[in-house]
Amino acid sequence: MQCLKCGNEFDPDLYDCPVCSEVKKHSGMVNRVVSAVEDILIVLFLGVMVIMVLLQIIMRNMYQTGIMGGDDLVRHLVLWIAFFGAGVATRSNAHVRMDALTNFMPQRYLKYSEVAVSLFSFIISAILVYASVQFLYIEYQSQGHSPFLNLPLWLMQSILPVGYLLLACRFAHNGVLSIREIVRGGSACLPR
Repeated sequence: MQCLKCGNEFDPDLYDCPVCSEVKKHSGMVNRVVSAVEDILIVLFLGVMVIMVLLQIIMRNMYQTGIMGGDDLVRHLVLWIAFFGAGVATRSNAHVRMDALTNFMPQRYLKYSEVAVSLFSFIISAILVYASVQFLYIEYQSQGHSPFLNLPLWLMQSILPVGYLLLACRFAHNGVLSIREIVRGGSACLPR
């Protein structure tokens, strides 16, 4: 079997690629904890979202009513899942990228392009953290509430700065890993 991240061939009976799992082992305790929390929250939020939608369908078809604010909760859960999913994609460096230039770039320069892409993505994510904090502050001042459990809208939208901060940290981490590999002269276990 071939690893989707690094392209390494490995035994299909193994759960993880030995090269990538070795990189994961040395990624640090904080990174592993954040990764585990991301994975758990994605599953939890997706489960709540599916249950909420199913309850809405059943209640509307059988009782001609619904859960007040249920649609609003589902919309916000999609936002949370999207940001945590983006964090997972960035963690494994499998996010969407435009690689037209890298297809024509000599192999020896690819490591440097990884650093440039990570730096650029970090800067954009940091700008979006700032902008989303401003947006969240405006939402906080408006004191809007969701019909579902009377939750404040700013709380439901707090994933915006948190998500962009998570992405910025992931891009910074990927950039540091790429720089480390350039210095060591090896090739990073980063997918293309």
